[in-house]
Amino acid sequence: MTYPPGPPTHPSTPFGAIPPPPRNRQALTLVLGAIVVVLALVLAAGIVFVVKARKGDIYVPGLTLAAVNDPGIDPFTDPVLVAGAGNLPANVALTARAGAPDLGGRAVNGTEAGLYATGDTMACDTAALSNRLMADPAKAAAWASVFGINTASIPHYLNTLTPVVLTADTWVTNHTYTTGRAEPFQSVLQRGTSVYVDAAGVPRAMCSCGNPLAPPASAPLGGYRLEGQPWPGYQSREVTRIAYNNQNVTAVNRTTTIVPGAPTPVANANGGSVLQLLNFLTGEVLPQTLGGLLDLSGLPPLSEPLPSPASLNTPFTAGTDEDAERNGLLEAGNPVAAPAVEERAAEDNGLPVGAPASDSPADSPSGEPGSGVPGSAEVPASGAPESPASENPAAQSPPAAAAVPTSFSGAGDLIGSFVFDDAGLAVSCSVPAGAPSGTITLTCSDGVPRTVGATALQRAAVLGATDATGVWTLALSSRSVVVRSASWTVAQPEIPRSAPPAETSTETYEAPPPAETPTETPTTTEPTTSEYLPPPEEPTQAPESPAEVPYSSPAA
Repeated sequence: MTYPPGPPTHPSTPFGAIPPPPRNRQALTLVLGAIVVVLALVLAAGIVFVVKARKGDIYVPGLTLAAVNDPGIDPFTDPVLVAGAGNLPANVALTARAGAPDLGGRAVNGTEAGLYATGDTMACDTAALSNRLMADPAKAAAWASVFGINTASIPHYLNTLTPVVLTADTWVTNHTYTTGRAEPFQSVLQRGTSVYVDAAGVPRAMCSCGNPLAPPASAPLGGYRLEGQPWPGYQSREVTRIAYNNQNVTAVNRTTTIVPGAPTPVANANGGSVLQLLNFLTGEVLPQTLGGLLDLSGLPPLSEPLPSPASLNTPFTAGTDEDAERNGLLEAGNPVAAPAVEERAAEDNGLPVGAPASDSPADSPSGEPGSGVPGSAEVPASGAPESPASENPAAQSPPAAAAVPTSFSGAGDLIGSFVFDDAGLAVSCSVPAGAPSGTITLTCSDGVPRTVGATALQRAAVLGATDATGVWTLALSSRSVVVRSASWTVAQPEIPRSAPPAETSTETYEAPPPAETPTETPTTTEPTTSEYLPPPEEPTQAPESPAEVPYSSPAA
């Protein structure tokens, strides 16, 4: 019986037969070959991506989200925050109706009243920041280069700045200290961050890290990619940037818009510039003199003029093409946005890449007033007629509720001052001293005459007009307004103009015609006679003809 031949034998050697090559080695060779092919494809795709990124076709520049007082990577200095001085309460924030829609966010004047906040003490230690910068010549040179000054001028420049706390998420050009230079990048600083601002209200340095700051790039927010974790409540359309030196955010026909020109600076009695800061402890908006926090007596005098705030308040321009690309610009030295950035913003409805699901698309250039979305301007539609509102302001409907509750401060039973927004601009009104009755004429920061009923400012009425979300709506003579912040005060008793007897009314000082018959009964219950001037010894007795006007009760 024969069998099929077995497997072929392998040649023999003195050490035995040569084993066949294992099959798994062949499989491994195939796998390695496939990996090499995949790596080659990835490398080729990377090269194509880099090439296209340099052409502006694919690259998406970053927009770094910096949480409250986060120093970030590669900071210039250690923090110079004053402990506890800049802790912004949760209910203090710039109203969502402030500013004008622009570049996917909103633009506001740097001198807007209440845009920045402060407590009873400054939030940052200016002397510490100056000392730390001057102790490191390399960092000092990089820091000074952002503002075009010499390192010896740093203390003098810092002495023109004022520490404040942001009341809105704010878009800036931030800088890290990398490879011996100030490397720029676009960043949004969260509300509650402590910064230094100049006389134009432009953020210039961070207190948490000493990083120098500049105005943001003139490019749409929707063309960027968010880097970092969005905080609760983040909304791209509510991100604020300070209007450039050739822009003025103002109301035109009750529509908040940007017009050419610079906003009018606020000056004190001595002619110096001030900012109207919100004291987040009292709720008052008060003028704050700028700078002057350093003792420069031991330093050499300035060897160069410092740049003016207006000259530095221009759209960011990059020094290199690489920096321009990372910041969404066309090229070095040119503030124009890269075309790909503008196209991406249009395609994505103004929302940056990585925006949270709760974010809402930015308004179109024409806007959609009255949309009810937080941050939309409460203004009439551009195509709608003015209606009787301009002639009869009282006919206007109350504005929509504010995004945050009204901030109340102080103690007492009467509102002494309050702040509200008129067409996106903050207006502060104060109540005359004393306890006036009837109609009160207010003193307001914009010079517009306004009146309000005295009872509307009393505690019971205020609480009754405050809704479940804590928003107080006040009915003024012209229209109803949503109050951003208000201060309680103790009502002072009204001092009478003279001291007539207790049961008589001051109205009887203007005596009516001689006492024929008391047909015109005054509001009081006393007789209508002109005989009240005689001796005050008889205040409790009826002067004459008591039977004609009987006393019902003085208390009535």
